[in-house]
Parts: sequence; C-alpha cells; structure tokens
Amino acid sequence: YEKGCRHHSYNFVTDHNGIYILHPDEQRILNANFFEESKRPGNKVDAEVVARMKKGEQGSALVEIDGVPSWIYYRTVKGMDWMIAVVVPQEVIAHKGRMLNTIILIVVLLGLVAIYFICRQMIRNATRPLHFLARSAEEVAMGNFSSPLPDVKTIDEVRMLHDSFEMMQTSLSIYVDEVKRTTAEKAAFENEMNNARAIQMALVPNKFPPFPEHGDIDIYGMMEPAKSVGGDLFDYWLRDNRLFFCIGDVSGKGMPAALLMAVMKTMFRSEARRSDNAAAIIDAMNSNLCEENTEGYFVTMFVGILDLTTGRLDYCNAGHEAPLLSGKPLPVKRNKPIGALSGWNFEGQETEMKPGDMLFLYTDGLNEAKNIKGEQLGRKRVKEVADQYYDDSAQQLVEHMEEVVKKHAGDAKQSDDITLMAIKWPLNPNDLQTQQDKTPKNQLTIRSSMVDMALLEPFIANAVEQGGIIDKEAKRLRLAVEEAVANVIFHGKATKISLQATVEDDMLLLTIDDDGIPFDPTQTSVTDLSVPADQRPPGGMGIILLHQMTDGLAYQRVNGHNILTIKKKRTL
Repeated sequence: YEKGCRHHSYNFVTDHNGIYILHPDEQRILNANFFEESKRPGNKVDAEVVARMKKGEQGSALVEIDGVPSWIYYRTVKGMDWMIAVVVPQEVIAHKGRMLNTIILIVVLLGLVAIYFICRQMIRNATRPLHFLARSAEEVAMGNFSSPLPDVKTIDEVRMLHDSFEMMQTSLSIYVDEVKRTTAEKAAFENEMNNARAIQMALVPNKFPPFPEHGDIDIYGMMEPAKSVGGDLFDYWLRDNRLFFCIGDVSGKGMPAALLMAVMKTMFRSEARRSDNAAAIIDAMNSNLCEENTEGYFVTMFVGILDLTTGRLDYCNAGHEAPLLSGKPLPVKRNKPIGALSGWNFEGQETEMKPGDMLFLYTDGLNEAKNIKGEQLGRKRVKEVADQYYDDSAQQLVEHMEEVVKKHAGDAKQSDDITLMAIKWPLNPNDLQTQQDKTPKNQLTIRSSMVDMALLEPFIANAVEQGGIIDKEAKRLRLAVEEAVANVIFHGKATKISLQATVEDDMLLLTIDDDGIPFDPTQTSVTDLSVPADQRPPGGMGIILLHQMTDGLAYQRVNGHNILTIKKKRTL
C-alpha cells in the first residue's frame, strides 16, 4: 500500500462506527478505525466531515490522508449501515488535468498545422493563375502582346481578371498596330507636306534684288505660312519698264488655300502679260475664279502697276488690307474680294510715288497676330513701325516688321499666314547701287526661311572666286553650305543666319553664324550606311554630306550663337 496506493486513487468501506471492512491495506481491515485515524498526525479531516459521515450523509471534501492531500467522496450503503468512500489524491486529478490539457493542446496544434498546410495549398492553387498573369503582364510590358495566359477553369474573380487581361492583350495589339499604321501615314503625310511647302515656297519670289540690272527699284518680300503650306501670295513682274506686283490672301488655310494660291499667282502672271490696268487685271481674275469657284473660296488682293520712269502708281484693291505709302495708309476703294461676286465692277485708283517713297504691303496675319494674352498687334503698331523705317531699304523694313511681330507673339502659336512686301522707288538709279556697295561681298545675312536660300548662290560664287576653288569643288562646297543652312532653317529655330567668307593661307573658310538652338554637327554620330535604309533611324544624311563635301568642320557655341566653320582647300 505504501508503494502502490499512496499516490493512486482507492476506495474503502467502514461500518457505522468507522471500522474498516474493506481497504487496500489488508492490515487495517477490522483492525483500524477511520474516524480515529482522521485525528492522528498526518491526517487532516475536518470534524464536520466526520460528523456527516457518522450520520450516514453523503458528500465530498478536500482532506489529507496519510500525508497525501486528496479528495474524498463518501456515502452510506442503503440497508447495510455501511459507508463506502473513494479517495482520489489531488495530484492524480491535477495530473489527469495536465494530461488532458496537453492532449488538447497537441490536438489543437496538430489541427492548426493541418489547417495551415491545407490553407497554404488552397491559396497556392487559387493564386497560381495570378502568378501566370503577373508574368504575362511583364511580357506585355516588354512588348510581347501574344504572351500565353493560364487556363482558369473556375468562375470567380480570377476568371474575370483572366478575361479582362485577355481583352487587354487583344486591345493593345490592335492599338499598337493602329499606332504603327498611323505613324507611318503621318510620316508620309508630313513628307508630302514638306514637299508641298518646298514647292509653294518655290512659287514665291525668292531672289533679291530681283532685278539687279534695274537700279531704280528696291523690292523685298517674305511669306510665313501658319501651317506647312498657306494661302498667302505675293508676286511681281517687270514689263516695259513698269513693275506689276500683287499681294493676296486666300480664304482658309492649308492645302486647299495653297492650291488656290498657286492658281491665283498663275492668273496674275497671265493677266499682267496682256493688261496695263490694275482694275482690269483683277476683273479678269474675278471672272475666271467665279466660273470655277464651286467651293465658295475668295481672295483678297491688292494689284499695282508702278511706272519706274515717272513714279505713277496704278492700283486696285479687292478687299485687302490698305498698304502704307511712306508710313501713311494708301486710300483704297471698297471693292469686293476676288471670287466673292461675279460681275462686280472693280474700281481702280492712281497716285504718284515721290523719289524715295516706300510702299509697304501686308496680309491681315500681320496686324491680327496675337500674343499669349490674345492681344493683336494692330494696324496702329504696324503703321508706327513702317513710319519709323520707311527711309531704310525694303529688306530692312520687312525684317524690322518681322522682328516686331515675332516679339509681340512670343510663345503664342501663329494663327494665320503672314506675308510682307516692301517696294521702294528711288529716283536716282545710283541710289540702290550705292546701298548694295555698302554691303561687303564676303558677308551675307538672311532670314531663317527657305525663301532666302536663293541668296546663297551669288554669295558662294563670290567666295569660291575669292578663294580659288575649281568648279568641281565649288559645286561640292555649295551643296555643303546649302545643307548646313537648310538644317538651321528646318531644325535650328533661328531668326537670322549670317555668313562670312575668308581666306587663310591655302584654305577658304566659310563661317555660318545663327542664333538657334545648340547643335554641333562635328560631334553628331555619322549614320552607318551599311545598315539598310529602311532599318536606319531617320536623318543623319546631311551630316554625311557635310563631312564628305568639305575638308574640315569646326564648331563653337558663343554668346547663344552657333558658329560653324566650313573649310575648303584652295585648288587654283
């Protein structure tokens, strides 16, 4: 008992006096009394519990038997006046509880682990298509719009994402194809528009002075379309010592206006060859245009005929802006524009130009030019500038007016074509020659416009003669200079271009100075001609031309100006 039962549950039976009838310790049976033992040292049984047991009641209590804290459960056996008791050591109860708690904890932990792996697998199965979609998104971002998508059989949000992604791939493929097609069409259209612009600019007079053999007339003009091509025009024609000239503005802009502009220029030249009256020229042009004008276009135009011998000016204005004669508005009749009304009776006028008078003509794109605030330049400002510079040459007046309108417009987008033309009539034939002699032949200043490209030819001819360049090399030099200047005009955003020719030792140096954006052709990578043309990036051929047609290039950026020096060895 001491070894086997002391810390284990057991039961015993006593009679009504407390004598053991049954006990695990056989020595106590009929020899020991529970009630007496409860009072011995090592045993702690509450007297009230003993009293209740003696009375035959039932119950339980926490006691200490044989020095072991235990729970005792007791009751009387009916009909026999015996009492049966069960003793459970407190340590046994606690041990069972700990074992139960441990078992429960282990079961819970195993359950959590099982739930973790089950959930993990379920989440991996659920998100596996998302990983495929993520990789497909990376492929799409790199331009592979045909990247395969995962096969999603479930009908849930992942399926919706899959279908949306598939639709996005299809849409992107269609969009990219459309962008490529549109880009190619746009490039082709821009190329056609550039060609159209070049053709239109070739139709506009670009040789100044136009009649170097006539020292009694000074003419200069320019045209700047609002778009690639425009509807403004100016022209002049010399016949029988009389100057036939015109300036016009076609209604509308773009290609239709440009085509009508070309037609009007041809009509003016045709009528100027056979008529000596400005009103008659306009009347004939009006009749011709009204016969074929099914689209309702019209043209405002000023036509003048200046007798270079007397200064008599015969003119007719068809709804155009009134020109300025030496800074003052020229009186004009209120005629209809050409093409506006068939059968209109155009009235002509006459005036006398005095020696040194300057006639300044312009289209409404000048006075209606707006700045970023929407403010127009205005006729008053145009008159002030013309009045200030009419004593200068025709070119100087036009260039000053061009600078004024550009300064006024600032960053505002040009909304209408701008055309300017000035005609100065000096009485003394030597006046114009004296002015030309003041400009050194080895220097040239032109506007950043293709119109002024024609001025390069006499300048280069004088330079190659001064530098001693043979004809073959002179042609190569001219191509190089024209390419460099054209590059500044088309891409440099310059306002003026200055050229100077000098000879140093055995080298002819042509210096091109412009105030455009920085560009160094000597540092630009040369196009690889071994690559097929359709696989090369656009541009670069001009740089090759510059390098091949010259004997050296030097570039500096000084005070906001590009200074390119083209070198050519003397061959004579």
